[in-house]
Parts: sequence; structure tokens; C-alpha cells
Amino acid sequence: MTTPKFVLASMLLTLPLASSTQMRGQQSTSTPEQVNKDARDLSTGVVLHQTVRRVPIDVVVTDKQGNPVKGLKQEDFTVKEDKKPQTVLSFDYLDGSAPSYVPVKLPPLPANTFVNLPSDPEQGPLYVLYYDMVNTPVEDQMSAHQQIVDFVDKIKPGTRVALFGNMAGVHLVQGFTSDHEQLKKAILYDGPGPHFPKVFTDGRNYGWQDAGASLQCLKFLAEYLGGIPGRKNLIWLSSVFPIPVGPTITGHNSNTAVGGGFSSSTPQYNDLTYLLSETIRETYSAMMRSQVALYPVDLEGQNAANDPGDQVTKGQYEDSIAAATGGHAYYGGNRLQLLLDKAIENGESYYTLSYDPTNTKYDGSERQVEITLANAEKSGYTLSYRTLYYAANDDNVPETHKKDALQNRFDAAKTEDTLYANIEHGAPMLHDLLFSAHMEATGSPVMANAQQMAELVDSPAFFKTRRKDRPAKPLDPVKLQKYVIYYGIVDPQLKAQARLHGTPATLEFAVAAYDAEGRLLNSMLNEGQASADAPAAGKSGALFHAEQELEVPPGAAWLRVAVRDKLTNRTGTLEVPLPLKADTTPQVANKGQ
Repeated sequence: MTTPKFVLASMLLTLPLASSTQMRGQQSTSTPEQVNKDARDLSTGVVLHQTVRRVPIDVVVTDKQGNPVKGLKQEDFTVKEDKKPQTVLSFDYLDGSAPSYVPVKLPPLPANTFVNLPSDPEQGPLYVLYYDMVNTPVEDQMSAHQQIVDFVDKIKPGTRVALFGNMAGVHLVQGFTSDHEQLKKAILYDGPGPHFPKVFTDGRNYGWQDAGASLQCLKFLAEYLGGIPGRKNLIWLSSVFPIPVGPTITGHNSNTAVGGGFSSSTPQYNDLTYLLSETIRETYSAMMRSQVALYPVDLEGQNAANDPGDQVTKGQYEDSIAAATGGHAYYGGNRLQLLLDKAIENGESYYTLSYDPTNTKYDGSERQVEITLANAEKSGYTLSYRTLYYAANDDNVPETHKKDALQNRFDAAKTEDTLYANIEHGAPMLHDLLFSAHMEATGSPVMANAQQMAELVDSPAFFKTRRKDRPAKPLDPVKLQKYVIYYGIVDPQLKAQARLHGTPATLEFAVAAYDAEGRLLNSMLNEGQASADAPAAGKSGALFHAEQELEVPPGAAWLRVAVRDKLTNRTGTLEVPLPLKADTTPQVANKGQ
């Protein structure tokens, strides 16, 4: 580990990335002045911000049978904000019924050699399956667990899904993958680390029907998904959905939340209004920035019949919270798999457009969005889209506890630099830039020295609250295991790009180690240049090669690597579980070849 270059973060905290490159044929590092400037900027609390003036809106258009409507044009849509017409600046259509990426077939790879290509074609947008066991009674959990397995077993091939659970806090159970066997194993897994317990009985101790807690969970998920491009469909599996019907709480609006909400008639309404208003604004704003559409799927009554009138009222409530984010609610059925199938189908194909609001005051006010379609009523078309957003000014990060300040800094930086989002544990695999990576654990773990431990002080695994009146105690040393990654870059565009611009392409190599809970343990960023006349080496046909080392503390469960072309921002990523498989092949140089 060497001098920090800049800060990279995981789901909860940040940790320095160091800079020292080995790239055969060509070598380059940032100038010392730039390295120091990067470190000073972050250490003094300067936050990267992106002022988003363009409002993105995804619109799902379905016919009377619920099928997606294709072939519409930009001029067919009319957009209004607070009843004032807006000019559409961009327009596109994503057809989720067709594969969005078809990988080439690869021959068998040597042990611990990986390529950032999925095993199956990828299809549609990203889906997050969020199982809220805190707000699901035991009787509903008993049937839901197996039905989720059945759903994953029959989901459309190529659909990329991540699994999150709320049980004593939100946990990532399985990162985004189109390997549905891997998803099934994650659901059925019952060992150490994040997993779905068969039954979770402590919901009342961890936020049962707590509006504030539920909003914080949704905000956390939205911020995790920040920086990842495109629409994300968040399927919220729960028996109650204890958040306000709409993002605004007003004294004259009852906002009755059937099955776990609150109303203005409750004695604590004014206190709730005061405490929740900012959380509501932050949560809905985070979902808007991250293009998250909410799909509540009701688990209540999967085994029992409820009063039909109550079901209708509760269904209307769920429709309201889904509509605010551009999603759709599903309820009233006794087969969870069918409801989940409908949620997937509804969110897979959509039109995406954006506009620059005519109201340029970013004062945190609520803005109502209305989108209409020519002859929609006559044709029987239904539109689902985000009906509101908050025009928040994100330029001010509050002075908070160091842990929160680092997370705020990271959340802001993700919108500015995509590398921050793509190196997160569980983020989608990227294959815009193709590479192979051979990984080795070299030697035995060695006790860390004082400098190495000092560099781990802000990692989630070692972070301790510091008191101003007491000096910080040095961390007890731990043993570090060295990992070496040998990269082979397979990307013909790099040579053409170098010839076009007359300079070598600059590549970034990032590696991060995470524990079983998804906490960042250590990370490294290296930089090198790929020359136009660099010869291809080895039998792999790779155009360029690089080596990278990372000292990993105990408890590592994942290694995630990313390669990015700095000029074009094309990026490749992959993630590998630890421990690595036993490698019985002879030790040779240049494994990346």
C-alpha cells in the first residue's frame, strides 16, 4: 500500500485507493502535484457535486391487455410540470423483450482466470428484489420464501436481479446477476453472512410499521443504486408498506396508510410531520436521481382471506405510493409468483425522456409531473411514470459524524465519477471494455506494519468512533494476504483510439476487497498507458497486460476489479468470490497472457 490518491467507497464507508502501476511495455503515473491535490481536496471535505438540471422520466405504456406498446414517437408525448408545458430534450425506447447484450461463447478457462462476460444473454433493465421481513408477519413469511424460489426458477433468462433483505437492517444477499441458479442458491443459503432466514420473528424490534425506518431503508437502496445507469425496478415484497401515501404530509390531508401508515387524526401527527418531512423528501429525491421505480408486491393474505373492502382500500394506497415513483403495485392474489411475474413484465419495456424544467428555482419544492399521450383514452393505453419529484439543491452536505460525512461524499461522487458506483460490491457486471483477470494469493499472510494499519483506519471493518477529548489509539495489527491480479486487455478500439489521438490510451485498474457483509476492507487504484504500437503478447491474443497487487485483511469474501478507459469512460467489471480455487497449474510469468 502506498500514498492515497483518492477515496473510493463501499456501501457504508470510504477507504483510500493507492497509486502505483505496473503495465508491461508502457508505464505512467499521475504527477505528484495531481496526486497531492486529489488527496487534499478530499481530506479537507471538498465534495464533488453534479447539479442535475435535466429531469429524467421513464414512461411505461401498456394496452388494455397489459402488453407494452411499441412504436410511439417523441411528438406523441406531452409533458407538463406543475401544469406548465415542458420541452422534451431526449427520447428513447428500451425493449426489454429482446436481449440487450449477447455474449460470445468462451472456451473453458484456467483456474482462477475470469472474463467480464455473462454466461447468458442479458435482457431488460435491472431488478432489485427487496424482501422486507421486518414488515411481514411470520404467517406470510412461511409461504413467501418458497414462492420466491419458484419465481426465480422460472424468471425469463437474462433478467438481471439483485437480492436485498430487511432483517435487522438492510443487507445485500446477492449482487446483480443473470445467473438464476446463483440467485436460487443465495435464497436457499442458510449459513454465515447475509441470507434470508426461513422465519424472522423480531420485526417489532427492528421497525415494524415504522414509517421513518422504512423510508431510510428505501433511501439506502436508492443511494446504493446511484451512479448505475438506466432504470432500476425495485420490487418491494412486504405485508405492509408503512410509508406515507404521497411524499407530502399536510394537516388537512388524512393520508391514511392502511396496514401500517398514519393519518392526520392520530395524536402524534404533528410530531410525525416534523420528523418525517425531511426523510420523505430525501428518500423520494434519491429514488428520482437513481431512476428507481417502486413496485410494491403485497404478501399479506397469501394464505388467508381478508375483508374485500379492506383489500380495495389497501390496494388504492399501494397504487398511490407506486405511482409517485413510476412503478406499479400488485396485490389481491394468492400466488406470489404470478404477482412477481406481472411486476417483471410491467417494468421491462419503457420509454425514457428528459426535460429541462422551466422553473429554475431549486428550493426543495415538490414538482408535479403530468405526461399525456395523444388518443391514449381512445386506444385504451395506460401510462405509468414518476408523478412528482423534489427540486432539491444538493450543494450543501451537512456537518455530521465522520462516518456519515464520508458516505455523503461518496454518494455525491458517484454521480460525478462512474468508477465509484461500478466498483461497489454487487453492482452489475460491465462489459463495455473487455478484459481477462487471473488472480493469485501469493505467499502466506504477513503481519501488517504500523503504516499499513494506519491506512486501514477508515475502512468499515476497522472504523471506530473518535472522541475529540481522547487521542486515537492505533489499531491492533492484523495479518494481510497479498493478492496479485494479472490483466489481459482484449479491446481493439484502444489501438485505434491511440492512433486517432496520437497519444497512448490511459487505463485505470481498480480492485477492492469486501467481507461477507459487503464492507470494504481495502482497495487500490492503478493507472497505465496502452500504446498504439504495443505488440500483442501470449496465446490469449490480449493487446495489453497489467499487474496489480492488493494487501487484503482477514475476512475477505469478494474481490471486485474494474478496468476503465479514461478518455471514453468505457468500463469493464467483474467480481470473484473468495477463497480462490486451488491452482494446480505450473507457476509461470505473465499469467494475464
